[in-house]
Amino acid sequence: MRRRPYRRPLAAAAVLAVLLAAGCQKGAVPGSLSTITPAPLTDSPVPASAAVAADAAPGSASSRPRISIDPSYTILQVLNVNLDSDPEEEQVIAVKRLFDVTSPVHLIVADAEPGQGTYYYLGWEADTAATDARVFSLSVRDLVGDHGLQIVASGMNEAGKLTLDIFRAVPPPTGKGLAFKSIFQLVADEIFVDESERPDSYSTQAAPGPSFPIRAFLRDPDSQNALDLVGIKYAWNPAETRYTPGPAVKIQGENVQQAQLSALYLSAGEDAFERFITGSWVQVDPPPSGKGADAYASIIDFDPRQRTIALATGNTEDIYTWLESHRTIYKMLLVIGENQTVPLIKLTRRFSIAADSPTSITVTISGDDSVQPTTVVYTKVTDDIRARLLDSAAARAGLASLKLQGRYAGRDGLALEFGDSSLSWSDPSGRRSGSYVLFSLGTATILTTRVRTDERAPVQTSSWRVSWQEKKDTAHVVRTLGLSPVRLTVTGYDDLNGPDLFLTQTVDQKK
Repeated sequence: MRRRPYRRPLAAAAVLAVLLAAGCQKGAVPGSLSTITPAPLTDSPVPASAAVAADAAPGSASSRPRISIDPSYTILQVLNVNLDSDPEEEQVIAVKRLFDVTSPVHLIVADAEPGQGTYYYLGWEADTAATDARVFSLSVRDLVGDHGLQIVASGMNEAGKLTLDIFRAVPPPTGKGLAFKSIFQLVADEIFVDESERPDSYSTQAAPGPSFPIRAFLRDPDSQNALDLVGIKYAWNPAETRYTPGPAVKIQGENVQQAQLSALYLSAGEDAFERFITGSWVQVDPPPSGKGADAYASIIDFDPRQRTIALATGNTEDIYTWLESHRTIYKMLLVIGENQTVPLIKLTRRFSIAADSPTSITVTISGDDSVQPTTVVYTKVTDDIRARLLDSAAARAGLASLKLQGRYAGRDGLALEFGDSSLSWSDPSGRRSGSYVLFSLGTATILTTRVRTDERAPVQTSSWRVSWQEKKDTAHVVRTLGLSPVRLTVTGYDDLNGPDLFLTQTVDQKK
């Protein structure tokens, strides 16, 4: 698999210019990990398979397990979350047996024992229906609306079917600790959780809020037409404390088939679908009043040959290594990508791509870090869209002719030190280091910085419109750097309210 070198984030406009120019239920399984033993946090050994995860930020989806894990298991994900009302965080850990591709992904809850200091023990465990280690996502969310947190595990089994397991907290048999019950387990060709915004009363009142239904689609076993489906809607049933199915509804293929897409829909495997999505797609936002020009909010580019996915939104660009593809139902492709921006943390994303029309796709992006899924409709970059974008002077991007090198100082302890691509930013709040890029956008020069206080801290991304002057006399060269905050868009940039920064650099001519 080829891996594209890391690229620093650019504005979506710059990215676009570059891209266009280039063309049934299961209960807990107690004791299944008999060699997982309680251990103090400070003494928890971590197997080699978890070396990357152990270096990640606390509280992330890839932090250090707080119990000893049998080295015959590999660690897939770790979530730090408070699952009950006590002040201590618990951990939800997903593991899988090494060298056994058919073994299920296994969930463990590591519970805290405050009376014994920083001591954690195995509180609960269960198998899931998933077996594929890469196509797996673990989160903790309130799907049933009871203000509690359910453990949600989605993945894929060895037959290539999607899986979804949901576990809900129940009173523990011993009256102490944590216990969970499987309230939903499903294997299907496609599975969607219909999440929506809950009313404000859900946040401000103790009364339960609306639950989220689950929709599943399977190929119709009674039909010879591969496009015929069966759809089932599952709803939360408080009386039975589980999700229960509604009636199975047959969906005739001719109702969803389009003549231009029939070859794609009827194709087997992933190759035809990968060829279909190859290239650039833009998110088109019509103007609110119905008048004026459309806005292009983000762009996604699929490159199956290089095995990369580029996603540009606002002032950032994320590059993903295209790990694998899975064809689900006739119009869907599931793509697993790994973010190249933070190479030491294996942050994966699931791109669920639906072919809606010859020029339109719907992409749902979800991850393993509890980020809420996002769904966006994208339009193929046609010649008309290409011309409008590239003819926009504000959106023309390229490398800047300006070079910044060395230390620039401002008021109140502000100092920026530029290397070839590295940046050190100091101010009264402390020192941050990272990287930067200078590029031209229309007639402006833009500086985009990505800095953080340390390797465990989140990255802070900012963009600035640059003004720069140089004055010389017989003894000194004085360079003045002005930075005005901006927000980058796919059509250029918008000025932001905020203080302008002014810094100078004085160099002795004799040096």
